[in-house]
Amino acid sequence: MKGFFKVINIFLLVIIIFLVGFLVGKKYDFALDDNKDIIGLQYSDNEQKIRRLVSLIDNEYVNEINSDSLVDDAINYMVGKLDPHSTYINKASVQQAEEQIKGEFVGIGVQFRVLSDTIIVERTIPGTANTGKLQFGDQLISVDNQSLIAKDNKTIETLLKGKKDSEINLSVIRDNKPITVKLKRTIVPIATVTGEHMLTKDMGYIKLTRFSENSAKEVHQALDNLVGQGMKTLVFDLRGNGGGIMRIAEEIADEFLTKDELIVYTQDKSKKKKYIYATNYGLFEKGKVYVLIDESSASSSEIVAGALQDYGRGTIVGRRSFGKGLVQREINLGDNTRVRLTVANYFTPSGRSIQKPYDKGTAKYSDDLYERLKSGELYNKDSIKINKKLEYTAPSGKKVYGGGGIIPDEFVALDTNSVANWLYYNQDANYFNDFLFKKIYTIHDFFMFHNEKTYLRYFSAGMYRKEFLGVLGIPANEFNPIYSTTVDNYMKAVIAEDLYGSRAFYEVWSPEDEMIKRIFELENKSK
Repeated sequence: MKGFFKVINIFLLVIIIFLVGFLVGKKYDFALDDNKDIIGLQYSDNEQKIRRLVSLIDNEYVNEINSDSLVDDAINYMVGKLDPHSTYINKASVQQAEEQIKGEFVGIGVQFRVLSDTIIVERTIPGTANTGKLQFGDQLISVDNQSLIAKDNKTIETLLKGKKDSEINLSVIRDNKPITVKLKRTIVPIATVTGEHMLTKDMGYIKLTRFSENSAKEVHQALDNLVGQGMKTLVFDLRGNGGGIMRIAEEIADEFLTKDELIVYTQDKSKKKKYIYATNYGLFEKGKVYVLIDESSASSSEIVAGALQDYGRGTIVGRRSFGKGLVQREINLGDNTRVRLTVANYFTPSGRSIQKPYDKGTAKYSDDLYERLKSGELYNKDSIKINKKLEYTAPSGKKVYGGGGIIPDEFVALDTNSVANWLYYNQDANYFNDFLFKKIYTIHDFFMFHNEKTYLRYFSAGMYRKEFLGVLGIPANEFNPIYSTTVDNYMKAVIAEDLYGSRAFYEVWSPEDEMIKRIFELENKSK
């Protein structure tokens, strides 16, 4: 009998524990962020109400409804009411977001262009398992008997990507002959250092497009390479760099700042501050630095530029940066969806926040670039609006300003009369570039195309100038020959990118770059 009651007591205890756990589970939960740290959650009455509503729709609503879609729409609406940079990432977008953050994806590592519904190989990505297995000019016809002809980019991506170490059979036409090439899907790095070369015998150039997991290592390696070639002055190009992982920005800033110099600090909802200081491991703490920024340089780019400006460690060249001083934390919502939630503000060493106002709504915030164009700010430094109430004295002693981006030390206008700018920023650039690709595709066995150094040193694109001017809509008899070198360099740079990648593009194009020209002017004045 005692045994019976003992069993009953144990059973009742289990039921009680289950009920308590169930009730607690309804009110308490946890989530994981992008660093796998646990975030404790406690549900409010409002959250319980939403839970009940979703349950009622799923179980009681008379018509069939996709509650996943309803919840996605509701979350998007709520997050959209917070600030311009808090973002909901649905299931369909998680993989792409992960690839951007990690700086890699699983695929075959091929750079290609689609012409007349056919995929034409430009090159295989160096360092991947399939390097050299495909050649410039190869036409990709099918993968594992699934046609690649006349497919949209998303379908092509789906067919070429897949599980790590899985193999595919590609049907290829090479020099008018069909062949089959077996390739393995492996991890393919997405390079964020897309420019790295010497501008002069002692001035180097690095272009960083994003702050992903591998960016600090890429920048460190590029610095090491250029210092080894005699670099004493660095041009660090952050134009168009919209940011990324804050921790990586701190590591990159540390390459230039000396031990115990403050890189950045953050302040969260509870006013708690976190300070990040430089170490003594920087690779370029003594050399001269120019940082290039523009209206699209944001977030992590502004952390680096702001720290170097505040200490007088670098000369900031270009136009006022975007103005994003908010810190996001990426949190998993438990069903393979995520939210990037703003959890803090960051401040440069001088104490300034460079976050531009967003109290007038997301639409007004998004119109900022248009407002800059309308005000003339991109063309005239005097048109930059400075809030004198947000003036700070930086550690270097210079006056700096908060409230909307990094104001450069040396302003470079967007010159609308510049032929180089017209070519580089032209909305029809893809059309121009397709023309050039077709030209080299017809002679893809040309000996100069097989060696990058030979191409960069000896190739001249002037042979295509007359036809290219026709594509641009410029009659040859109306073309001013003073611009011949610029046009030829543009064509050579575009072809170099097709053959060898973006680093070759920037090496060819740098002499035409308006901001780099300004740096040469500054260097000449200082001598």
